[in-house]
Amino acid sequence: METKIRKTIYEWLPEAIVNLDRTTATDYEVIRSVSEYSLSLLQKDNRQKVIDVFKIINMVYQEEHAYTKHCIKNEFICNFIENSPALKLKEYLYDMPSPLKEAFIKTLIKL
Repeated sequence: METKIRKTIYEWLPEAIVNLDRTTATDYEVIRSVSEYSLSLLQKDNRQKVIDVFKIINMVYQEEHAYTKHCIKNEFICNFIENSPALKLKEYLYDMPSPLKEAFIKTLIKL
């Protein structure tokens, strides 16, 4: 069964999941792959594409399901926080949609 997470990512960010098997990848693996993709864009200073990724992740995050939010917090936000330079992260916080920014800040405080 295709979930909202996988359906959205497969449609809007297929380049982020090229190394995953679409038939067996879990939502957590898909979101982790998007996070890794975002970090690679961050290293390339591709600001507009990172902002686009934030918008897509935010769209999924706003679905209001606890499972979806948990998946994004654990696999996207935590990975992004742990592996991005602090100064870059601060810059990109300004570019995040409000619900995603709020989740980032809450997660950052908990880490």
